Amino acid sequence: MRKNKTLPGTIKPVPGRLAGKIAVVTGGARGIGKGIANRFAQEGASVLIADKDISCAEETVREIGAAGGKAEALCADVSRCEDAAAIIASCVEQFGGIDILVNNAGIIEFGSILECTPEDWNRMIGVDLTGAFYCTQAAVRQMIRQGRGGRLVHIGSTASRFPAPFQAAYSIAKSGLLMLSRVAALEFIEEGITSNLLCPHGAVTDMNRDLLRDPSVMARLEEHIPAGRLASVEEIAGAAAFLASDEAAYINGVELVHDGGSSISSLWWR
Repeated sequence: MRKNKTLPGTIKPVPGRLAGKIAVVTGGARGIGKGIANRFAQEGASVLIADKDISCAEETVREIGAAGGKAEALCADVSRCEDAAAIIASCVEQFGGIDILVNNAGIIEFGSILECTPEDWNRMIGVDLTGAFYCTQAAVRQMIRQGRGGRLVHIGSTASRFPAPFQAAYSIAKSGLLMLSRVAALEFIEEGITSNLLCPHGAVTDMNRDLLRDPSVMARLEEHIPAGRLASVEEIAGAAAFLASDEAAYINGVELVHDGGSSISSLWWR
């Protein structure tokens, strides 16, 4: 058991870094998406939160507004092409355009390849990969019309790099998201649009909170992370804000691994 943990990073928004920018965050009602939406608003962006859970999305919008930020909510299912188009159209209608797309919406179904049902497969690929593809298409078409470039930030996972046990469909979907990000990086750079993948190793969110309530599961996870802990949502949001900013204008097609050193450590394989 690892006894020492790294301290959380300094979580301070950079005021004005995203001033005047307009962002869409899919799956932004809770968890990592909510953290990103909050961080973007704190740094000056106007944010459209697209989520199937509209009541939760609206609550996040109220929290952002109470803190002085600007945000709106939209009920949408990214796995539907028409919903993806509606997300971007709504952003244009409410804020006047789009500068940043964060493909964060995602679900996870546990199971091996043999255990994965057609319904599990279609649901996982539909949200985690196809949804990101549809939203990217719609967002980039609008960015090109505007002629001022843009940022695509895709929220992947270290499961795109290493196959995760009993997460067959999830790992495959996230691997596809990695290639989507890279292809977009090549295709759209001449339009001033960059595309990068942010790969967290894990964080305590609503998606996995029930699993992590088991102390033995949490202890095993932390034991295999050199940093000795999972990332905070705020740390992941800070990395996303950097990739969305002008500071990252020359960063394109990268896979930013956010894992506390797990992917380069022999601890992972024990």
